[in-house]
Amino acid sequence: MVNRINLLKQLGQYPVFTVKNVKDITDKKSDYAKLVVHRLKKAGLIFAVERNRYTIHSDPWIIASHIVWPSYISSWAAIRYYNLTEQLPTYIQVVTTRPKKRRKTRFSNTTIEFIRIKRKNFFGFGKVPHGDTDIFMAEKEKALADALYLRHISYETFSEILREHRKEIDIRRLIDYLKRMGVKRIIKRGEADDNKK
Repeated sequence: MVNRINLLKQLGQYPVFTVKNVKDITDKKSDYAKLVVHRLKKAGLIFAVERNRYTIHSDPWIIASHIVWPSYISSWAAIRYYNLTEQLPTYIQVVTTRPKKRRKTRFSNTTIEFIRIKRKNFFGFGKVPHGDTDIFMAEKEKALADALYLRHISYETFSEILREHRKEIDIRRLIDYLKRMGVKRIIKRGEADDNKK
């Protein structure tokens, strides 16, 4: 039998893992790896995220941007992450270029929503530390641009965030991102505001 402690330690390197990962670590056949996963899950040592997606973590933020590849956390979830709003989002929005049959996943009392965008709009994100791992997160400006592009935020709320956090947001970068994504109405107003500086 596989040493559970060593296995869990190695699985901890993956925010989200599959039966194949267990198979590779244990160097056993798929059926044996499935049995190991079943036993670990039954013992409450790992959690099911989706079909053939598991984790040892209970924090949905850790796993959200690791369920689908490539992807990153954006929109309201990222806006809240940067403390640009006091509103607590009920979803963690994850942006991806890949199609996904299940657009929502419920994990640890949190809904993770997957939003597909065009490849040309998939930019403006990077790794940020969260706990003892890294997660993929939109930059502040891209989180705002995505929220506007996806119509998750009203113009009034968008303007309010810009007014209250002007020193924290790179307005020129935000305008550039909006241009690249084809959001025209806001760009004109944003450029007018920027030119007043």
